[in-house]
Amino acid sequence: LLSALPLRTRSRLVSTDGEFHTLARQLARLREEGLEVVLVPARPVETLAERLAAAVDARTAAALVSSVLFETAEIVPQLGHLAETCERHGAVLLVDAYHHLNVVPFDLTGLGLERAFVTGGGYKYCQLGEGNAFLRVPAGCRLRPVLTGWYAEFDALERGGPRERVAYAAGAGAFAGATYDPTAHYRAAAVFDFHVTQGLTPERLRAISRHQVGRLEEGILDLGLDPAVAAPVPMPAERRAGFLAVRAPDAERLTARLRERGVRVDHRGTILRLGPAPYLSDRQLDDAVAAFADAVGAASGRE
Repeated sequence: LLSALPLRTRSRLVSTDGEFHTLARQLARLREEGLEVVLVPARPVETLAERLAAAVDARTAAALVSSVLFETAEIVPQLGHLAETCERHGAVLLVDAYHHLNVVPFDLTGLGLERAFVTGGGYKYCQLGEGNAFLRVPAGCRLRPVLTGWYAEFDALERGGPRERVAYAAGAGAFAGATYDPTAHYRAAAVFDFHVTQGLTPERLRAISRHQVGRLEEGILDLGLDPAVAAPVPMPAERRAGFLAVRAPDAERLTARLRERGVRVDHRGTILRLGPAPYLSDRQLDDAVAAFADAVGAASGRE
């Protein structure tokens, strides 16, 4: 997508300082090559879309933002306003929905994102395993990626003959790559069939997630820990996506201590992320809170 943008005439990219490494790294590299990269502070998240929109102008090729912040699980509101601003200035909007899909209902029309590009993957909440990611291309797109594979002209191969201009398939086909291993798609199809048979709709998964994350938050708050040691990142329950973020200066050691106790978590800097899966029972969640209390004591030298 980036290679399809008119970066010679619109050399400005607008994003946030709260994006995952996939995008943050790419933007940093493009900045090294002379592009103007504007990073808007991700917090407070309540005004993020508005502040991103204010940074978009006629020089902007694209705005790139997550619909859920990967560090804290905060849902970014009012992205439809950003979409309207991008369309008014002729800029592309890319929304990374990786931490949104299958844990919080994602309605393109309801969010005002019909004209947006949307990317995401199936590794976490969709339970698809590795090798499944996607780029949603809005209807009527006529962009021509510079980084391109022969699948992008698959339907033109049989016509053959010389061409003065590189051919592209219509719509999303223009973004196709080349020959790849499709095995992961068969696995994904089986997983989605399982979701259907179990009634795991986005709405039901959202209800399960809110219950589980809420139970973890309540359990950790009930421990009465010093907030300087560990404290859940505060936010309204309806604004939290699929995991509980706990701010802890010693997050790295806490992660190791929890894994020693059979609780698999990860951390991003000083933020510990606890992401329960739908198949976990309340008892397992309570056991995880008990292990968390034990790990905090161990990390503090009170074993």
